[in-house]
Amino acid sequence: MEQSTSAPSPHWLDRERIQVYSIAMLIVYAVVIVIWAWMTKGFTSDHMVRPGSDFSVFWSTSYVTLKAGAIKAYDFAALQPVIAAQGSLPANSHFFLPWLYPPTFLLFVIPLSLLPYAVSYVVFIGLTGAAYVVSLVRLVGLRTGAGRVVWLAVIAFPAIYFAASIGQNSMLTAALAAFAIPRLKTQPVLAGVLIALLTVKPQLAVLFPLALLAARAWKPLVVASVAAALLLLAGIAVFGWETVPAFFANTKFAKQSMLDNGSVMWYAMPTVMSALLLAGASFATAAVAHGAVAVLAALGLCLVWRRDTSTGLRAASLAVATLMASPYLWFYEVTWVGIAIAGLTADGLRRGWLRWERELLVVAWLLPLYLGLNRVTFFPQIGPLVLALLMLAILRRVHVITRGNPDWLP
Repeated sequence: MEQSTSAPSPHWLDRERIQVYSIAMLIVYAVVIVIWAWMTKGFTSDHMVRPGSDFSVFWSTSYVTLKAGAIKAYDFAALQPVIAAQGSLPANSHFFLPWLYPPTFLLFVIPLSLLPYAVSYVVFIGLTGAAYVVSLVRLVGLRTGAGRVVWLAVIAFPAIYFAASIGQNSMLTAALAAFAIPRLKTQPVLAGVLIALLTVKPQLAVLFPLALLAARAWKPLVVASVAAALLLLAGIAVFGWETVPAFFANTKFAKQSMLDNGSVMWYAMPTVMSALLLAGASFATAAVAHGAVAVLAALGLCLVWRRDTSTGLRAASLAVATLMASPYLWFYEVTWVGIAIAGLTADGLRRGWLRWERELLVVAWLLPLYLGLNRVTFFPQIGPLVLALLMLAILRRVHVITRGNPDWLP
């Protein structure tokens, strides 16, 4: 008797559904923005927070630096009244938004206050958002009609909405990483410079040298090291050596403030440390466990980068390992998960999919929405679990590729 064979059924997450879901998410954003604009009388009322709450710090730091010198930017007593007067926070609100960046980032924020606050915010978010979207779409690498769906899915990614609405720089840092990785072999000097620029937020740059060492990418590693050193020296030369200890003092103060008053913050911080602190663990226990997970993430990163895997998988592993390693990680930094989604998608479209990969990517795509809302819903902190599953998915794919298993799903 002849055995009948049937073609595998198509996956539920097809092109049409991706398009519909992305459009639906964009409509939700539009509705929220319209309601927000109505409640704030066209974003002019100061009775509630308006777009760009975190950008208030960037703009105000530029203003204070130009008026009184860079060291004053690290003095919250000098920065606070400018944020209150010029920023987008409610009148008479109690906030703690210190300047927590090294002097290297001052080089880039200095021009911001040369424009009016609202104009500066729109320009900053427009440019960094465009760079982020283009970097992810190029990482996926589609040139056919399906590329339009990729554009739509990237633009609808919830991390963009949160990063843009509060005016953070996480789209900029993610774009630097996403542009650098595909250029390591073809344009190593440019890649090294892009990596060096990541030192404006040091916790997001710390694993890049390890990845380059594992890949034996010597030229971009040397260029990145030299460029990062020159960038630091330029910041010190322009703003003074005293800004360095001021930076460390502010980060130490912010860390203590987070530990003393951070229970609400931890719900929006997708780290092992925050999850364990929420579960009642001591700081020492949470720190040791987080350190152990960071080491495992770094080992996974090295495993991917030491093999001749695809650019997409290297980008995905770097993004996930970076997020897993950082103990200070806010919900808006999940823009970096977009790199992981784009990298895994690029490899999946090229080779085929493994079971449950696409379902995991959907969960990862929705993670920024969960974390952003969790500031008020206070659900369990699932961020570390999603990141760990993403790393395991990357390692499984590398293992299957290395083993030469042809059993890919359609």
